[in-house]
Amino acid sequence: MKTVLLASLVLAVTSASSFAGTPLINARQNAQAHRIYNGAVSGELTFNEYQRLQQGQARVQNLENQAKADGHVGPIERARIHAAQTVQSARIWVKKHN
Repeated sequence: MKTVLLASLVLAVTSASSFAGTPLINARQNAQAHRIYNGAVSGELTFNEYQRLQQGQARVQNLENQAKADGHVGPIERARIHAAQTVQSARIWVKKHN
């Protein structure tokens, strides 16, 4: 019984760290992608602005992928991604309101 309990505990700990959950980062990425798409559909963004904003989103996604590479996203990595998302959000706002 103790062996089964210990094995399940080890499995739970190792599998939880391998997912490197970033639900808030993913939610913000999705929200920003929708803002860009809605701006393109409504005509607030030109094609070139849309392309540049999509490239910015890809750069933020690359930061997230690099942070997840080791299976754990630490607080410094989260802060760096959050800062990049904040910059991207400001760029979206500026491009949609110029």
